[in-house]
Amino acid sequence: MIITCPHCQTKYQVTYEAIGSAGRKVQCAYCQRAWQQEPVVPEAPPAPADEMFDAMAEDGLDEALVTEERAVAAELARRLAIEQEQARPETQKSAGEVDPAVIRKRQKAFLRRQSALIAHLPLARLRRAARVAGVLILCVLIGALYFGRVQLVERVPSLAGLYAGLGLGVNVVGLDFSNVTAQRALRDGKEMLIVSAQIVGLTADPVGVPPVVVTLLGPNGAAIYEWSVTPSVRDLMAGERSSFDTQLALPPGEAERMRLSFAAAAPQPGRAASPPSRSVPISSADQTNPEHP
Repeated sequence: MIITCPHCQTKYQVTYEAIGSAGRKVQCAYCQRAWQQEPVVPEAPPAPADEMFDAMAEDGLDEALVTEERAVAAELARRLAIEQEQARPETQKSAGEVDPAVIRKRQKAFLRRQSALIAHLPLARLRRAARVAGVLILCVLIGALYFGRVQLVERVPSLAGLYAGLGLGVNVVGLDFSNVTAQRALRDGKEMLIVSAQIVGLTADPVGVPPVVVTLLGPNGAAIYEWSVTPSVRDLMAGERSSFDTQLALPPGEAERMRLSFAAAAPQPGRAASPPSRSVPISSADQTNPEHP
């Protein structure tokens, strides 16, 4: 006789004696589901060829079902392996064929996650705060060294050379020269060197004006002749100016330039002894006033 699984419609050929007249519970080897099989009455008497099934007992049916179950399980395992192989990406089918771009992408993602975790640690926040504080302190220090360089050089005169090397001249005297001229001229048949300039105040507080030193320089820049002039004004403050003139009879003929500087013999209290200076070439009267002989 033939029985059919009501769940998956799989058919099995068994003997009538295996089911019996009262029926029995059987399990499908394909879908693994059980059902109560009722006895099936044969429509015709069994043929002689069916006598070979007369001796098949219930144990034989169980063995046939187990064998069928194993075959179905093997087929299912084979189909599952094929589906998994088809679903796996081409870049991961074998360890030797992994795409390097996939590895780099995973490494970058891992590093990003690791950095994000580390950034939230207390020690990382402390390091960031220390770096920010260090940058702010450095900016304040640079600003103080730049804008307060005059006060620093006043207290530490040796820093004047450091600032000069950086191209930041420091005028600690509080005075400067402007409109400086040096001109050769003839007066009463004598050659004269006429020097004129203005002294300018730079500070808000009055600054005492020291003597002005006039130095004549040769072709190689060496000093040839020098004298001092005492200005008529005693002190100057920001915005104030004082003019002065001086003359030298029969100046050295090899003098090419003239330099003005403040005397360092008696510097102001707390100020450095390196005064500012101005150097100009010595011109002739016929160059500035062509109408004069």
